[in-house]
Amino acid sequence: MVKQQIKIIVIGGGIGGLSTAVALQQRGFNVHVYEAAPEIRPTGKGIWLPTNAMLVLDRLNLGDVVADRGIPLQGIEIHDKRAGLLQRIDLEAVENRFGRTTTSILRADLQAALTAALQPGALYLNKRCVGVEQNGEAATALFADGTSAAADIVIGADGIRSVVREAVVPDIKLRYSGQSCYLGVADITLPDVRTVREIWGGRARFGYSAVGANKVYWFAPFKEPAGGSMPAGLLNMLHNRYADFPRPVRDIINHTSVEEIIRVDLNDIPPLKRWHQGRVVLIGDAAHAMTPNLGQGGAQAIEDAGAFAHVLAQNLSIADAFQKYEQIRRPKATRVAATAWRLGQMAHMTKSWPRRLRNVAFRMIPGWVQQQQAEALYGLEF
Repeated sequence: MVKQQIKIIVIGGGIGGLSTAVALQQRGFNVHVYEAAPEIRPTGKGIWLPTNAMLVLDRLNLGDVVADRGIPLQGIEIHDKRAGLLQRIDLEAVENRFGRTTTSILRADLQAALTAALQPGALYLNKRCVGVEQNGEAATALFADGTSAAADIVIGADGIRSVVREAVVPDIKLRYSGQSCYLGVADITLPDVRTVREIWGGRARFGYSAVGANKVYWFAPFKEPAGGSMPAGLLNMLHNRYADFPRPVRDIINHTSVEEIIRVDLNDIPPLKRWHQGRVVLIGDAAHAMTPNLGQGGAQAIEDAGAFAHVLAQNLSIADAFQKYEQIRRPKATRVAATAWRLGQMAHMTKSWPRRLRNVAFRMIPGWVQQQQAEALYGLEF
């Protein structure tokens, strides 16, 4: 496999697609990224980059760049709005073990760093993929503007509603978690910028973390049917919904412009039978979209990018490289997605006695168990 002679197309210019392109380019491959939007826009507000993502970014020489643009964290706390602290994850211990902690950052800043690391001329905007065809020797991406692009490998990094996935495993249905979520960025300074907090309150919860000296990313999931719209008087509604939550929840809402708030339904997809077919392979949400309850969606996509580039550089056949990549990444991504789903359901328990049992159980988890769980989540397997 001569790297420069292999043409690779990445469909999707999000975190997973950009990370994959950068990783492959740095290993000498000829890579082009096709993005549907007319400009690179973040699909969200903020993001956590846990240790596993930061370790991959270190290999891409982007770890320090990203850490400097965000806030390195020292702890993650889960609270019940009435019972108080349920669990604290010591990220300083994780950093001592792996050399990196979680970085809290604006998605726009992360995507800017990844875009800047691409080789000039490798990114094509306003190119919406509408299908992929294969003939055994190549795969061809078809675009809405009537053009097409052929390559030895087409990588589907086009998200949870992936078009490329149809060429691998068609007709996959999204699974709605029963929760929608408001996301925003507030202009406020937290007294403790190095700690993430999430507060559970039955039908609704609220989490937040600093993404800058005076910027706070927040997320507010709540139980509701899918497909809802942004209500009139949104800020007043949020104040009422979170009136009995502890500070600084109301302060954060107070310092958020309504223009900075978006709403998303929280979906995932069932585990796929396969991640590749012929010359087409999936990464990120296209392969294993998950609910955001572990803060691992972007991290798992970045892990995919690192693992795929690592495997493809081993002079294997394309078929063998695809198989090895899936063997490395599928078990962990499937496990993380399942855990994220369960955690999201536990967070929204509404009956009092199950909530009390849940709270007791969380408080009883020994520190060494948390440490083992962290090492399994944050360590890399390639």
